[in-house]
Amino acid sequence: MSGVPRCRLSDQITREAGVTATCYDLLGNQPHRLRRGQVYTVDSAIRACDGALSWIDIPHEELSPGPSGKLFQVDATDCTTMIRRSYPDLDRRHGDDFGFDQGDPETHCRNVYFTAMATYELFRRALGRPVAWAFWGDGVSPPLRLLPFAQQALNAYYDRSRAEIGFGFDRAGPDSSRADARLIRFTALSSDVIAHEVTHALIDGLRPDYDLPVHPDVFAFHEAVADTVALLSRFERQSYLPYLLRESRLSFLKNDFLRSLAPQLGRLVRKSGLRTLDIGWTVLGGDGDTADLPRYEDATISPHARGGLLSSAVFEAFLRSLHRRIKPLLDLAAPEGSAVDRYLIEQVQTIAAATAGHFLEICIRALDYCPPASIRFSDYLRAMITADRLLIREDRHGYREELIDAFRRRGIYPEDIDVVSERQLEWNRPDLPTAPIVGLALSDLRFDVSPVLPLNAAEVRRQARALALAIDDDRRLAHELGLRDPGQIGGAGRVSAPMVTSIRPTLRVGRDGFIDFSIIAEVTQDRDMPVDDKGFVRHRGGATLIIGPRGQPYMIVRQRVDNDDRIAKEIAYVSEAIARRQLVLQGERYVVDHAYRRSLCGPH
Repeated sequence: MSGVPRCRLSDQITREAGVTATCYDLLGNQPHRLRRGQVYTVDSAIRACDGALSWIDIPHEELSPGPSGKLFQVDATDCTTMIRRSYPDLDRRHGDDFGFDQGDPETHCRNVYFTAMATYELFRRALGRPVAWAFWGDGVSPPLRLLPFAQQALNAYYDRSRAEIGFGFDRAGPDSSRADARLIRFTALSSDVIAHEVTHALIDGLRPDYDLPVHPDVFAFHEAVADTVALLSRFERQSYLPYLLRESRLSFLKNDFLRSLAPQLGRLVRKSGLRTLDIGWTVLGGDGDTADLPRYEDATISPHARGGLLSSAVFEAFLRSLHRRIKPLLDLAAPEGSAVDRYLIEQVQTIAAATAGHFLEICIRALDYCPPASIRFSDYLRAMITADRLLIREDRHGYREELIDAFRRRGIYPEDIDVVSERQLEWNRPDLPTAPIVGLALSDLRFDVSPVLPLNAAEVRRQARALALAIDDDRRLAHELGLRDPGQIGGAGRVSAPMVTSIRPTLRVGRDGFIDFSIIAEVTQDRDMPVDDKGFVRHRGGATLIIGPRGQPYMIVRQRVDNDDRIAKEIAYVSEAIARRQLVLQGERYVVDHAYRRSLCGPH
């Protein structure tokens, strides 16, 4: 880069400042107050006497009737009558004097609010900071609307443009052979579906550039992570493991319910959940047979089926890790009902919940170590290994080993390595030494009441400008970020000036107590490439930059905008997406068809 300032700031750079005013009060790295209430453990597929409901604690925020807070606003307007079904006031009515009932609209409102807030807190805790919604702007930070009765269809959706998550309701349909087919089911009563949709919104807030399908992994990635979070977060609900243990005793790891998303809704259209992860290798077996699994190389399979490859790999690694940790207890095989048996059950519950929590942390923290655009599954594997190694150097329980093996068996690993190992998968450090960035050391940053809450929008802009100036002044840093001077590249596509699109201070605590403070920043460049004689498509590159407490860049996840091989593959895939009308022309640029995007952001 020349000495002339060329790196710009995104118009949305200050949206991260919205978390200071909207996030619930924090005391250190924990919510200052908690609110206690019930949610459906999974959905109403479980009977009340078997643990259909779970008590959970969520962060406390001041609420208006709805319930309506700064992060979430529940609107119970019925899409068929346009009448608001319920308007609960949780701050005036205690949770323990309310009885959950599927026929009471307040039950729907409570279930979506509590589950949504629990999912948000899950991300905040793992990432070490609050998450800004993708639809926020400079000085504008409205809540995400949750609509329990948004559509008459057995599906749900997340819509960034409308800042809402809509949950549907309907009957099984005329083709159903069920005797109770005419009865209405509600997706808002499925905690699986709620967690899935809120995860879509959270990923969009963290990675808003994962919005253009230039590769089959992009939208499939959204689905995979949303499924994984939904299934693993069940272990945060106190009735889930007791239900599995009652059903299957200490062989619960073989229970199909464990890996079936939204089982009640799924049974209306198939014999299992909306999606049942295909774990081809049991926790007791060997490598198994991959014949029945979709091929990763097949770019024509649906995003949901393709996403199942990633989510099943993560879940399989979780099951194998859990089995290894509880096997000594299973080998004791105490008589059922004995004191030893009760002790074994308690220990299994504790270990299973902790293991699920560890895998959730790995999956969520990895989002900070992904490239800024055009995600590949192999990138996510590298991000998971990197994120976990930074906080936990010794893989005592073999989580990373299991993840690597599960991805390898599915053929998901980087093309540029010959040996799949932790050292080979971890993102590389900068090849050249880069100087600390002036103004981004921890001592230079200004916060509100926490080192993850920026003082104001001006402070966010100051931090971003400090990074932009460093990129303009330090050719080594620009080189390590993979940035190009603006202009044409060999006559094929014009490259924009680099842009700082986000900058987020983060304070994370590892499982062994290790504390890490970092700044996660993104710098992007666009390359507009013609697809046909009608228009062009935006190809985004750049880097995710990790900055230490002294302002020193210590990790760069690079995605070069001048990688012609990558661009050629993306154009080929975009051409197919245009033919399928997944991309439509808007002016001279191809963008995602809104109906197609909305259809993908649901559990199906």
